[in-house]
Amino acid sequence: MAGPELPTAPERLIGAACTLDSESLRERLAEWRHLRDRSTAIEPLAGGARITLDAAESVADVADLVARESECCAFYTFTLRIDGPARHLDISAGPGGEPAVLALIGVELGWPA
Repeated sequence: MAGPELPTAPERLIGAACTLDSESLRERLAEWRHLRDRSTAIEPLAGGARITLDAAESVADVADLVARESECCAFYTFTLRIDGPARHLDISAGPGGEPAVLALIGVELGWPA
């Protein structure tokens, strides 16, 4: 990802609400962090965050990750938008859900400062 390195969030912020076992949760969070690391931008949204990826990013792979996440954590809402050369993934956990979204993608609470 271009720009300053983002601080990482502790996994315990989402573990209680997820139906995955602890090993599967760690593996899934690693997938989200890998997606985060490939992003070109991350910006806060009400209730969540937007991850922007470049045109080389596989939409099918992003959709697969989103579908699998929806199965274990139904409280997240995902919107994937293709806008010319960019792919935008909006992730929301509803009003006040920013901490859960930031934990999912591995960004520390309070970001951006």
